[in-house]
Amino acid sequence: MSTILRPVILAIILCLTAATANAQSQDRRPSHHIEGGFRNTDPDFEEAAFTKVFARSVSRLGSFLSKPTGDIPQSYNDGSIFKQNKPYTITWIGHSTCFIQLEGLNILTDPVWSDRIGPVSWAGDLRANDPGIALDKLPPADVVLISHNHYDNLDESTILALAKNPNTRFFVPLRLRDWFEDRGISNVEELDWWEGVTYKGVKIICAPAQHFSGRWVTDRNTTLWCSWVVIGNGRRLYYGGDSGYFRGFAETGKRFGPFDLALLPIGAYEPREIMKPVQMNPADAVQASIDLRAKKMLGIHWGTFQRGDEPLEEPPKKLREEVDKRHLENDQFLIFMIGESREW
Repeated sequence: MSTILRPVILAIILCLTAATANAQSQDRRPSHHIEGGFRNTDPDFEEAAFTKVFARSVSRLGSFLSKPTGDIPQSYNDGSIFKQNKPYTITWIGHSTCFIQLEGLNILTDPVWSDRIGPVSWAGDLRANDPGIALDKLPPADVVLISHNHYDNLDESTILALAKNPNTRFFVPLRLRDWFEDRGISNVEELDWWEGVTYKGVKIICAPAQHFSGRWVTDRNTTLWCSWVVIGNGRRLYYGGDSGYFRGFAETGKRFGPFDLALLPIGAYEPREIMKPVQMNPADAVQASIDLRAKKMLGIHWGTFQRGDEPLEEPPKKLREEVDKRHLENDQFLIFMIGESREW
């Protein structure tokens, strides 16, 4: 072989080998992974048209200047229940933020204590009511579960306050660790769908959700979104984050159910032509609870921020209508006052 052709042929072989390896790597990639980000994989998923989403976003600009109103019951909570060392309590702080005590662990879901959520402090959705309890009245959080990076789920000022405790560990979906590390927070566990770890004797598992991510127009779906499964010795908890109804609920119920309690979103569902793929309405949440094989369900993601076009106080009413329509047991589907605590 010519000494001139030998390096050329070798270069071609190396290029072909690299291309083959890259193709094989992509074939092994989970179906929700795509180049540069992630996607929803349910066969029935169809995202709303961009023109409709954009038009609604423009129409909502005025809402950033006014505080939403609604008759949302609120319960005074002085934090005394947390000092009683009960093994299983659940407190609704507001929106998707819940404080859970489970077998000695203090767990927070998508903690938001800010008065306004948005890319800057002076623009974004205003809170309709105060958090159910002041952050400094809670026991120190051992675990913080983050479902995705939207402003009503990942609130920078709240995260920075929680991170002052070096013993607080943050659990996040893929590619969200960088956001924390950029802010000097290193106590972070990053997981993909169906991955899990055991932390202080409790299993914490990242599970699928049908939603999207992004904090600005340029980073849509570059980080993953998820739900969370928490399995203790005596109880199982499911936290749904944000999600449209999809087949993943049944799969999660099959793998990890039955759950003693499922925290599921019931608000921000109108207009359906835009919200349905990524946000459940109360009827969807009831079906998701059944799919998950949940013994009880708590409706969250309502009554705090005006994220959907429905009245702020409407979701619980629609939930009760659906439960009655299906002739289900009312005490299996819980609605809390903001700040309310119960054992579970």
